[in-house]
Amino acid sequence: MPANTRISTLSTIFNIFVLLSKITILFLKSLVGLSTYDRREKAPVCKDKTELYEQVIAARDFSEIVSASGYRAREHVVTTRDGYLLVVHKLEKKNCFTLTTRPKAVVYLHHGLLTNSELWVLGSTKQKTLPYLLVDAGYDVYLGNNRGNKYSRKHLNLSASDPSFWDFSLDEFSYFDIPDTIEYIRKLYEYKERAGITGPSSNNAVSGDGSLKPPSFSSSSTTLSSYETQDPIDIVYVGFSQGCSQLIASLSLYPELNSKIKLFIGLSPAIIPSNLNHPVFKLIVNQTAADNRFLYSIFGRRAIMPSVSFWSTIFGAKLYERVVDKSLSLLFGWTGENISQDQKRMGYPHMFSNSSVKSLVHWFQIIKAERFQMFDETCSCGLTKLSSLSGKSKEKGNRVTPFPIADHLNVPMYMFYGDADILVDIEKTRTLIVDGNPLMRDKLKVELCRSYEHMDTLWGSCVYEDVFEKILKELDNFDGVSSS
Repeated sequence: MPANTRISTLSTIFNIFVLLSKITILFLKSLVGLSTYDRREKAPVCKDKTELYEQVIAARDFSEIVSASGYRAREHVVTTRDGYLLVVHKLEKKNCFTLTTRPKAVVYLHHGLLTNSELWVLGSTKQKTLPYLLVDAGYDVYLGNNRGNKYSRKHLNLSASDPSFWDFSLDEFSYFDIPDTIEYIRKLYEYKERAGITGPSSNNAVSGDGSLKPPSFSSSSTTLSSYETQDPIDIVYVGFSQGCSQLIASLSLYPELNSKIKLFIGLSPAIIPSNLNHPVFKLIVNQTAADNRFLYSIFGRRAIMPSVSFWSTIFGAKLYERVVDKSLSLLFGWTGENISQDQKRMGYPHMFSNSSVKSLVHWFQIIKAERFQMFDETCSCGLTKLSSLSGKSKEKGNRVTPFPIADHLNVPMYMFYGDADILVDIEKTRTLIVDGNPLMRDKLKVELCRSYEHMDTLWGSCVYEDVFEKILKELDNFDGVSSS
């Protein structure tokens, strides 16, 4: 909070009330002999299925979630060129130490809209948790986070209470978050190889006084300007939903990035979604696309869903599960039939996270325009009222900048989608990627998962056989080609 921010008298009274309430609870616990010690700090790896569920549901963060299944997380912080600090989790086996041998490859996983890195590690079994399978198979696994979510609410100059902090959308996710995170990982392995920490290289980067000299990270206006011609490590990108569109947009904005990603695997790739299911929500999408101010007037210009963790706690697991199921049914027409009750019980409490209202506005614009485009900053602003009366006259006055993917993609892609998922139009996606781009005609492979909805490519009852097993085989084939 900035030093000059004024605090209201009502806020002071509320804070004093909360403090007194907590003191009273502590006093009452001491009277009846209840311990206030938090046993989660030293909780052992659980063997019983029910115990696992309870530990994951009660977990406070990514580290506690993976610890319950015998893994551990190392935290990295990526500083983007525009000053946001993004937490990236590296997943490892708890009882293993970092090896000096080079890994098969780095697999980087990125979440979707209104979620965070926890989404990937909420499978009710190991067979439903892709990062665990990847770590066990010998890959170095990193899980990223977008600016503004639970793990990335820090900026070098802005407070999260400042509306300017939340002035971002898919544009910034793609222009900064993805390229800067990939750059960080590449530089990390470049540093490790120079230092002899990993890989076959023994040429350590040492300064004149014998101390280790790490490579300098790029501070220029272009993330890719400092890239070297030879990658220190192969990077495989796995995206879910918006995590797919972010990479595709980044590849279009930075053509050089295509040579840095060796393989892209997309789960439920949301590029140009269909409109929402319920007529009222369709109306909201259309109205928002016509005028940015509509959604801002309802939710403000900061975070969307800022109190989701509060409501998930207050409702309890069963009621919250019903609320989420009903919401997903109204919004998207999903039944959730392919996801077990156990999976919902474990996944729903950690499913959602903050993003900006602007990022939601951006997706409503894409849905209405049926076009993979950058954020429409103008809408009715900068245009006369007469020129904004119709869509045709408005487009004549302003044509929104597209993500220019038609000529800029050159990465092998393997996509999984369900035919019951309104957020994925695979024909539009295929046309967007392949048409007019001969480089991609033999590099795009698409896998249909029948009766799958959006979340099923992560949590479906048969997700191992239908998705994860095929990904592992594809990575084995890729690893064989890379090493040959």
